[in-house]
Amino acid sequence: MLIEAHPAAGDHRDRDRSQRPFRVVTVASNKGGVGKTTVATNLAVYLRALHESLPILILGLDEQNTLDRMFALDRATYPHTIATALRTGDLAAAVRLGQYGIHYVPSSPEVTELKREIDDPRHLQRILLATDRSGIVIIDTKADVEILTRNAILASDLTLVLVTDHASLIEAQRIFELLNKWHLPRERARILLSMVDRRIKYRDAESQDVLGLLISEIRSLGYPLFESFLSRSAKVESLLTNPERRAFSILHGAPNSLVGLQMRHLAEDVMAMLTPATTSPSTSAPEAPAGRGWSAA
Repeated sequence: MLIEAHPAAGDHRDRDRSQRPFRVVTVASNKGGVGKTTVATNLAVYLRALHESLPILILGLDEQNTLDRMFALDRATYPHTIATALRTGDLAAAVRLGQYGIHYVPSSPEVTELKREIDDPRHLQRILLATDRSGIVIIDTKADVEILTRNAILASDLTLVLVTDHASLIEAQRIFELLNKWHLPRERARILLSMVDRRIKYRDAESQDVLGLLISEIRSLGYPLFESFLSRSAKVESLLTNPERRAFSILHGAPNSLVGLQMRHLAEDVMAMLTPATTSPSTSAPEAPAGRGWSAA
């Protein structure tokens, strides 16, 4: 059986992140169906729109091809994928320019095999440091907290821990336990309430809907929480399943929707947390109706 190497206490070699020419954001959850890929891909698009000179790279650590369907400029098959990049340690050869000016790494069904090949949670971090990147790297993860997800979390400046319901909140605790095990501050991760259906109401409770209930429980646990949240939306789900077989961004497919507004605020919040600032804000930004996500039903 493969024995996983763990960062030793007091020996993370967690180099001063302010000196890195890039910032890393991971989207994670140990539960499926919470919108990880939707958040990761659209966060990339909104960050790029808010800061047009900011280089954005997105990569996925599962076998899904949603990143390819959203960002690929053609349907060609490329020899270098996320699997080959992780095996060879050469990420630069796999990076491709995609839609919206965002760089991405082609997906591969072989990536799941790497769980049996990689035992060091710093493997991805070393690859990123060896790659001549600047700006922001966004990592989409599989619905687990196994070795590839641990690589992403350890390499990250900020991990978005997605929570939709009680089950995903219970699973979220595993990520904070992992940070504690590595002697890293819990502020390196932050819960994002995702795909929240505010039509779920309660009669006999202080929290009258599912949003209020989850916020109350997260605060009682003392976990960092984004002010922004993302509502469940049939329109957004249709952007991923359509006759064109492409994945469309919220910014370009539903820019004036409630979730479009919420994604813009999330991108602003994420950018504010990646300090010192990686770039100066652009004068242009995606248009959205006035207001803040919390106020919308």
